[in-house]
Amino acid sequence: MSQLVTISKCADTMGSSVRNFQILLMSLDPACILETRLLESGDIEYFVHYLECDRRLDEWVTIDRIEQNSKFTSSSPPDGVLKIPGQSDGRLTRNQKRRYDEMNHVTSELDTADSITQRLEKEHQKFTRVKFIDHIRFGKYEIGTWYFSPYPEEYRKLKYLWICEFCLKYMKFEKTWIRHMLHECRQHQPPGREIYKKDNIRVFEVDGDQHKVPILFRIETFDYFTILQLYCQNLCLLAKLFLDHKTLYYDVAPFLFYVLCEVDTTGCHIVGYFSKRFSVENNNLACILTLPPFQRRGYGKFLISLSYELAKIENLIGSPEKPLSDLGRLSYKSYWEKVIFNYLLEYSDSSIEEIR
Repeated sequence: MSQLVTISKCADTMGSSVRNFQILLMSLDPACILETRLLESGDIEYFVHYLECDRRLDEWVTIDRIEQNSKFTSSSPPDGVLKIPGQSDGRLTRNQKRRYDEMNHVTSELDTADSITQRLEKEHQKFTRVKFIDHIRFGKYEIGTWYFSPYPEEYRKLKYLWICEFCLKYMKFEKTWIRHMLHECRQHQPPGREIYKKDNIRVFEVDGDQHKVPILFRIETFDYFTILQLYCQNLCLLAKLFLDHKTLYYDVAPFLFYVLCEVDTTGCHIVGYFSKRFSVENNNLACILTLPPFQRRGYGKFLISLSYELAKIENLIGSPEKPLSDLGRLSYKSYWEKVIFNYLLEYSDSSIEEIR
């Protein structure tokens, strides 16, 4: 049952993640409760979606964050239509609906799609709408997650996940992670060929067809070499925590992965990657991600630039696969603004006609 509530500003703003900054600026935020869970302590947490906000801001909150005078709906909104308190009919206005669709990557194409596509999309939205994994430990970083990721069932609903930053193996417990990092993991760089090296930056090309195995096997029986083969699948599961409509999880064979790393004395630390599909459509990029701790450092522009340079080598004129996420659109907009500005600066003495 979906319930409409207002969420109070978090008291401990110093400990809040950056992704919640917009929420913390507001004293009360209209939200919709999507799920509840019982903690080991006996407390109950509520998973809320903030109306007119991107789903990456969804979070689990305790009862003290929920205003006691909040009004609850008597039933779930039909067909996933969100309602807003204070409106006579309770429905989203046309402008609010448009903004909601844009923020949550809902395209008008779905309205004209066939019934099977519509049903599959609705199932996808229902399946992925609740994010159970709140945080991950990745190297020296504790990272707040943004979206649901389809890890195996025994890991999917954990509140906290421990991930090796080198082989990307995921674990339930801190002690398991520490033992793995100190004594078990011998991999200190992605399992591919190095294609770029400058200062402390490395890029590795990893072929998904060479490094995957059937998912039917139990991960407990895998040896070190099999974990290398799982690298691409684990990379996709990690990326899904920060990408909304990414559908590639286990079928990695048609893809090349270009993994960007910062290097120090302990190894190559992943900061981001992009993937490229083997296809006749000549797209030069399928998926791109910079991990949250490394954003706003220019790595997104670097990865976009690299994708075009690789396309040049292959004599391809391509573009990224559509649709782009909201952050993806911003990255490409920023990249092309810089490219065009530098081009105009180089030919500042020329007229527009001469540049053409």
